[in-house]
Amino acid sequence: MGMTDKQFNGFVRFVLDDIMEVLEKMPESPEKQKLQRVADNLQKTLED
Repeated sequence: MGMTDKQFNGFVRFVLDDIMEVLEKMPESPEKQKLQRVADNLQKTLED
């Protein structure tokens, strides 16, 4: 059984919110930069 677009967007928002919370607490590092790119891509997914 698949997800509707609304369900998928809700899931992406949930994941993005958690990633943003982690990013706020992370020190600057290559891993933080990578996680920020993931967050940016998820945000773009929501905007499309």
